[in-house]
Amino acid sequence: MAQRPPSPDADVFGDDLDEVLGRANPNPNRIGCPPRDTLVELARRTRPMDDPAYQHLLKCSPCYREVRALQTQAAPARRAPRVAPAAWMALAAALILMVLVGGVLWQRSGQQPGLAAPVVARNEPPAVVAPPPASTVTPPVRTELDLRKFSVFRSGEAQRPPQEVVTLPAGLVDLTLLLPVGSEPGAYEVQLLDSDLKSIAGGRGTGEVRNFVTTVRVSLDLTKAPKGAHQLAVRRQDDQWRLFAARIE
Repeated sequence: MAQRPPSPDADVFGDDLDEVLGRANPNPNRIGCPPRDTLVELARRTRPMDDPAYQHLLKCSPCYREVRALQTQAAPARRAPRVAPAAWMALAAALILMVLVGGVLWQRSGQQPGLAAPVVARNEPPAVVAPPPASTVTPPVRTELDLRKFSVFRSGEAQRPPQEVVTLPAGLVDLTLLLPVGSEPGAYEVQLLDSDLKSIAGGRGTGEVRNFVTTVRVSLDLTKAPKGAHQLAVRRQDDQWRLFAARIE
């Protein structure tokens, strides 16, 4: 007796596809999963073949297994109208090919499945990619100035006798100032002035009391500051400037 040909409504996914899609994408957090009503419609094949929900089955093994379970449990009498098996076979073949190719690319390149790997033409050496140039940015020089030992005078006052000079390096400076006794915490502005009291560089910082000393940390760009004598001007917000003799070396 000749064997009966498979019914057009027969399951066309097959054990191989079940094995691949049922394990390939665990998705434990069920990200992007459609509601159960949609999975039921997928199992009954009542949605159009181009419905994006079918594509989700490629990315989510839990949803794929749930759809397969619904198909297995469904009685033949309750199945939806017949769908051309050729279309299902084409979809199944495409899904298997995408999963297998994605797995090979992931194993070879260390990338996640679905990300395109670089294509190198046969019989041609791969292009040599030059390493990126080394960074030429010079890191800031951390400098601390203790101003507690200096006498200070405010801008506009009569010139005081010469005092000890603080030294600053050229370039980018990460400057920490230990302010004179009595300096209050708050917002501070720091300026480096030339001999004509014109600003060369400046920065802002917050004065905080650390170990009973008001300390301010600012960044100054002294890359274009000429070497020699200058004035370091410091003031608390809305207060007058206090000047300190400084030198760039």
